[in-house]
Amino acid sequence: MRAAFRVLTLALLSTLLACEKTPGGVHVVVDGPLTPVVDFDRLSVIASLPDGTPLAVATLEGAALRLPATFNFESGPATPEGTRVFVRATAERSGIIQSTASGEAALTPGSGARLSLTLPAVPEPPDAGPPVESCDNGVDDDGDGLGDCADPDCVGASCQPGGLVCANSVCACPGGVTGVITERPGFARRSDPLVVAPSTGPHAGALVMLGGRDGAGKPVSTVEIFFPETGRFIASDLAVGRAEAAALVLDDGAVVVLGGVREGDVLEPSAEWLDTDGGTTLIPFSPPLGFRRVLAGRLGAEGVIAGGELTAGLGRPTTDSAIRMTLRGENAGAWEGLGRLSLKCPTGGAVLGDAFVLAGGCTSLTPSERTDVVAPPGLLGAGPLLPTSLMSPAVVELKSGRALILGGREGGIVPSSRAFLLERNAGVVRARELSSMDAPRAAPRAVLAGNGWVYVEDREGASAAWFDPASERFTPAASMSTPRLGHTLVGGADGRVYAVGGSRPDAGPDGLSSFIEPRCP
Repeated sequence: MRAAFRVLTLALLSTLLACEKTPGGVHVVVDGPLTPVVDFDRLSVIASLPDGTPLAVATLEGAALRLPATFNFESGPATPEGTRVFVRATAERSGIIQSTASGEAALTPGSGARLSLTLPAVPEPPDAGPPVESCDNGVDDDGDGLGDCADPDCVGASCQPGGLVCANSVCACPGGVTGVITERPGFARRSDPLVVAPSTGPHAGALVMLGGRDGAGKPVSTVEIFFPETGRFIASDLAVGRAEAAALVLDDGAVVVLGGVREGDVLEPSAEWLDTDGGTTLIPFSPPLGFRRVLAGRLGAEGVIAGGELTAGLGRPTTDSAIRMTLRGENAGAWEGLGRLSLKCPTGGAVLGDAFVLAGGCTSLTPSERTDVVAPPGLLGAGPLLPTSLMSPAVVELKSGRALILGGREGGIVPSSRAFLLERNAGVVRARELSSMDAPRAAPRAVLAGNGWVYVEDREGASAAWFDPASERFTPAASMSTPRLGHTLVGGADGRVYAVGGSRPDAGPDGLSSFIEPRCP
């Protein structure tokens, strides 16, 4: 309890030793239905401030390994009585987390606060399933390590609606290129709109299109809600015209627009909730906060933004910060900084289970092999290193709590055809390289379709592709016959991919949208 390490003192007590009185403390008891040595070979307890600042760590291994185990956290000069402490316990085996539990308590004088953490049981290995492979469910049914079309049992079998069959270990159209593209006119003329496609809530099944820039480059306030299956159309306006903003769809289907710039290129320090009738409710950020071109994702019931250009108060703009935002209730609009990223200006982000992952540098001067992970309840940490540094890769959420990183420029120079799969298990994120794409894509964009596939396009001209997570392969996709600029991709719940807004080269916004269906011509 001396010198700099008096910020927080961690003392390991035996399970039978009563906690002594301290100036202020939290007594933590870790228990659970796990068997030491069999289920785990190391028990770690980490203490941190709620903003993620690490304070102390203790581990039990070998003969000292036991459950229940008791730990004592004491106050110090930098962490006085009343300081709230976040505590996380993990049971690991061979360096892999098997079970984890966390909680929060305040350093309390006298006998101290008490915090009990229960490690859940280690789940049983999944059943291998029936002996016959189903070729269209994304699962390795017969347990041979090969799912869907990757399994030789599926050769020639139907694998997706619309005439797709299994051939050469992938699900595709017999002609080789999968997808049918149709155009629909009649939407507002704008570039770079925000577009989301909720799968639940009052706007389930709709395309929700908000903001962007008009033909003169001014932020627009137009809101359009289009239901492709019925043709129903709702038009309204944001309270503030916005460009370069962010949008989130929460688990219940609620849509919120965040930040951006209004006319005059002035940062807009507010959010707007989309109401059932298409109108909006304005919520100011408190304290004032402005940002543009940020990456936004869900963090439980809250939101997280990172990268982009972010300005708080009178501070200088930053491109390497992460912020957690309260989106609901009496404190809606409140926010807190989570810290600095290891990435100078990340260009891709995706929800990864209950976390949010970031990757890629934004310029040739900042390519990076690093990834950053924001995990509940707002802990900012480093993710796995990729085997190469990347500038401007695409990062997209997959179903089953995974994410895909692909393309960009390696070292900021060479167009990349490489792809990586991120998986999060028991709080640990791992990266695995996949088979390469059919061609390099230096400026890729990717979006998850409702059937679980990912549609990939390239702003520098490479042809489009589909990624099938079941076979972990890329196949050729239909590309728009005339390239478009300034459009936004979004995956609809109906399985289609929509390219909304923008224009053809050398022309202003034209109000066309393209519908891309994963079926055979």
